Amino acid sequence: MIPKGFSLEGKVAVVAGAGRSWLKALASFLAEAGADVALADQDRKQMEEAAQEVKNWGRQAIVIPTDVTSYQQIEEMAVAVTSQWEKIDILVNSMDLQFAQPLLEVTEEEWHRVITTNLTAVFLCTKAVGKHMMERKEGKVITITSVLAERGLPNSTAYCASKGGVGQFTKALALEWARQNIRVNAIGVGWISGEAEGEEGELRDPLVRYIPLRRLYRPDDLGALLVYLASDASSYVTGQTYFVSGGVMAHG
Repeated sequence: MIPKGFSLEGKVAVVAGAGRSWLKALASFLAEAGADVALADQDRKQMEEAAQEVKNWGRQAIVIPTDVTSYQQIEEMAVAVTSQWEKIDILVNSMDLQFAQPLLEVTEEEWHRVITTNLTAVFLCTKAVGKHMMERKEGKVITITSVLAERGLPNSTAYCASKGGVGQFTKALALEWARQNIRVNAIGVGWISGEAEGEEGELRDPLVRYIPLRRLYRPDDLGALLVYLASDASSYVTGQTYFVSGGVMAHG
């Protein structure tokens, strides 16, 4: 049972994704807590699966194909959501384009693609949806980012720069929108492997040796934190990035 303060009953959430995103898991967490959910992404198959998860929890879902690097399409998406439900209470930005390349081999086009997907899209979605939150003077913005927002990694300069920008964006906007009763936070996740399967597989992954809790990140690990930041229980929390990293951020 969801504690009363954590309930999202009657709330409307938008989950926007691009690149490697976790729409299905994020939408399911929000729906379990009581929210109706709009999915905004270009991957229709992923959106349809996420919408089914929402419906499985007895909540409403709408799928809106959206290029989150296009401000016009994001604005149209936000209008469609408010036409359906008259408001947007929660925005979850889940943009994540993975990219690893030595700096001297990174082309200008590749740099711009990473920054556009991982950082500019967060700005565009937050701006477009934030206008509707401003009208009601209420809202929650949560961006899914990475431990590499604060940790460096060789051959990942573009990616680290994009995620570091999300951290500063979160802090600055939290201050700017605090008087409008809009909370702005982020969740930084650790590494997830597509190859390691189960506990034995994870233990063979070389990344695990760097993780104090000795396992890789799983999407379920951020469910409770996401619901907390989306709910009234976190009404006194803004401008923070919480890391779900298995203890990686505790390394000196």
